Amino acid sequence: MALAKTREAIRFDKRLGRYICYLRAKHDMTQSDLAARLGNNFQNISRLERGETTPTLFYCERLAKAFDMSLSDFVKEFEEWE
Repeated sequence: MALAKTREAIRFDKRLGRYICYLRAKHDMTQSDLAARLGNNFQNISRLERGETTPTLFYCERLAKAFDMSLSDFVKEFEEWE
């Protein structure tokens, strides 16, 4: 049985999704472009950007690399963003 997400976790996922969407636009990428860099599909990127899924730390590292960032820069910018 899966545990229900807290409101805080839902807000975090949505904010992270908006941040990923921001970075994707900043790098002039489509969802398909980003998905190709990650070996994924655009539907998963769309769910991620809508805050419907929570990426693992490993996946965040892959996202950071796709945006030519270190994981620490990805996290630091996310904390300061918006």
